[in-house]
Amino acid sequence: MSFPESFISVFARNCTVRRIDANLARNFLEANHRYGWSRCRHCYGMFVERAGHDGRFVPGDLVAVSSFSNARRWDKDGRRISSYEWVRYASLQGVRVSGGMGKMLDSFIAEVHPDDIMSYAPLAEGNEGEVYPKLGFTLEEIKEFDGGRSAKFRLKLTDY
Repeated sequence: MSFPESFISVFARNCTVRRIDANLARNFLEANHRYGWSRCRHCYGMFVERAGHDGRFVPGDLVAVSSFSNARRWDKDGRRISSYEWVRYASLQGVRVSGGMGKMLDSFIAEVHPDDIMSYAPLAEGNEGEVYPKLGFTLEEIKEFDGGRSAKFRLKLTDY
């Protein structure tokens, strides 16, 4: 995926990820995600830790938000499986956080220890969802609905 020249780049290595409350996540996603807010259980924010040389951001600025569902659990072969949905990811409008999705995903995995994570990516623009395979997800299916399409991706973290 290529980004327009007008995007401002922020590097995830210059940011920290931490849990945020639902109200902060809701406000951010309503302003910056094409589908806005959706109920979730786990919310994470990416905050600038080291400002870039251009001075556009200062330490503490919130530049991206991710949200994940509560666990869906089932038993398989005597083991309890916990599966989560990655519900939303968005950066500030006009900002590309290089490495942001990976850093958010790593933070969620380290804290929650899921068995798997699934997510949907809209395919309306033809190239959406390219980042998921780079993060280790596999394409499970493509769904058609009301003239649109979305791809369902899954990241299995345990062998179940």
